[in-house]
Formats: sequence, C-alpha cells, structure tokens
Amino acid sequence: MKNGKDKILKFITCLTAAVIMLAAIAECYSQQDNLQITYSRNLDFRELIPGVRKTVSETSPDAGKIVIRNYGVGCMVGVSFNISGGISSGGDFMQTTFTATQSVNPNDNQPGIPFNPYSGTTLTFDDKTKEYYIRIGGTVNPVEVQKAGNYNTPVIIILTILSN
Repeated sequence: MKNGKDKILKFITCLTAAVIMLAAIAECYSQQDNLQITYSRNLDFRELIPGVRKTVSETSPDAGKIVIRNYGVGCMVGVSFNISGGISSGGDFMQTTFTATQSVNPNDNQPGIPFNPYSGTTLTFDDKTKEYYIRIGGTVNPVEVQKAGNYNTPVIIILTILSN
C-alpha cells in the first residue's frame, strides 16, 4: 500500500556538470590570466516528498557555492547563469526556481546581497576586494505523483570582463 506520498525522492541538483565547469574555467583563464573561478559544492535538495515544496536558502550548508577571485588589477566582471526552469531525471521534470547571493564573506551563515540568477550581477574587484562568494539556493515543487529518481540540471556560469 504505497502511494506517492510514501515515496521519498532523493536527488542532487548540480551547479555544474564536471565538463561544463572545466570549460568555464578554461575560458575564464583564456580571457584574463588573473581571474579564477572555483566550484566549491553543489546545491543539494536532499530527500523530497512528492507534493511537498522544499526550499534551500543561500545561507544553508546545502546551497551551491562558487568562488571568483581576481589576482591582478581591479576590474568589473559580469556574472550570469544559463539555468533551466527545473530539474530532470530521464523524461521526468520538476519545476525549480533558483535564487542567488553575492558576498565578500566566506562564511556560509552570513547573508549576501541577493540578485536574480536569471539576469546576473556585476562584481567590482579592486585593491581591497579580491574575491566574491556566489551562493545558489532554490525551491522545488514536486507534484503529488512525482516519480522517484536522481534529478539534476547543469548550470552554466558565464563571466564577462566589463572593464579593466
């Protein structure tokens, strides 16, 4: 007598697939040798119950985390993401809304400045600010009859040097 509510879904939403992340790092180095992006961890929604909405905030240890460092002179960098509207497992789909913050503070429990990951943000590096921490959170909305599976989606990070 198991119905959809008795099943628990477990999945990890990847901030980036390994191949995509490596491509982003290589592209970043080719544009400016002093700018570095480091992937720290995936956004992880952990176990879900069908029909029950779940949110992971940007200050949660389950939030995704990316570090962007500038080892050279000051510059402005545009950060944007190519993010889908949900996560999938095979042919199954789950609606997801992503959120993001930027911060110069490495501590996860410190709130950052929120920005819309769908439209991006601008980071200003100078003599005092050499690194930023981007944290990705989100909300998933599994339907009552959501199939179990490992749900994920790639998130492509786009860095654009706006000025030197």
